[in-house]
Amino acid sequence: RYAKKPREIFEAIMSRRGEIGRVLRAMHRIDFLGRYIPEFEPLTCLVQHEFFHRYTADEHTLVCIEKLDEVLLSENPKLRGYRALFEELGDPFVLYLALLLHDTGRGVGARPHSEASAVFAQRIAARFQLSSERRRSLILLVDHHVTLSSMAQQRNLDDPETAVEFARIVRDQKNLDALMLLTFADGRGTSAEAWSDWKETLVWQLYRSTSQYLADQKAFYEQRRIERESMEHSVLALLDADFAEELEAHFEFMPDNYFRAFSEEEIAANAKL
Repeated sequence: RYAKKPREIFEAIMSRRGEIGRVLRAMHRIDFLGRYIPEFEPLTCLVQHEFFHRYTADEHTLVCIEKLDEVLLSENPKLRGYRALFEELGDPFVLYLALLLHDTGRGVGARPHSEASAVFAQRIAARFQLSSERRRSLILLVDHHVTLSSMAQQRNLDDPETAVEFARIVRDQKNLDALMLLTFADGRGTSAEAWSDWKETLVWQLYRSTSQYLADQKAFYEQRRIERESMEHSVLALLDADFAEELEAHFEFMPDNYFRAFSEEEIAANAKL
């Protein structure tokens, strides 16, 4: 487990994007995977008592990895976005390793399991002698493997602060791309019902807004300012010109949530009041 040559061979195997699932499944079938990665062993035949999970924990992990492989092999037009991200990803080894480890915390009954999984990831990163940059990425992916999905479903995606908060978590575009792929594989590997078109749309919306913020923070906020000014002009067109000064103050002092919650007609009625 600590020897250099097996470690190099394992990393070489795990770096061949699109070809990992069948190899890891063969390793697991002959009881090698859990012996070389002992943190994975407790997942073997572990039943997950959750509504959406249709597989034992070990099978779920292998299916997730096979779903990620499928991105490069499938001609399904719905996977083109993921395929573009995967082809441009610089370090597939870290992503595949994160997928292999993302549920290891379930093996010790931890709640939330992501935190325990991140501890295992840190242990394996030290054993594999990963560089500090790769180690940070691995731990981040494992620790936040449900964050993108949960934030996309539970938070207001029209609020710019949602993207800003998520950007602070992922820190850079590389981690964002990898987390997007991991979220997709985890969702597809759970069950057919767990990865709906609705959830996928929300995840992509948060991904794109976060990507925009990471690329250019100034332009990100400028776009929001332009959107508010455009709405102000539209509301003023519904009112008399005498309302211009009052409406300007209204748009200056009302919070962002107000403009997302009310239509232009409702804002005009509020200004009249």
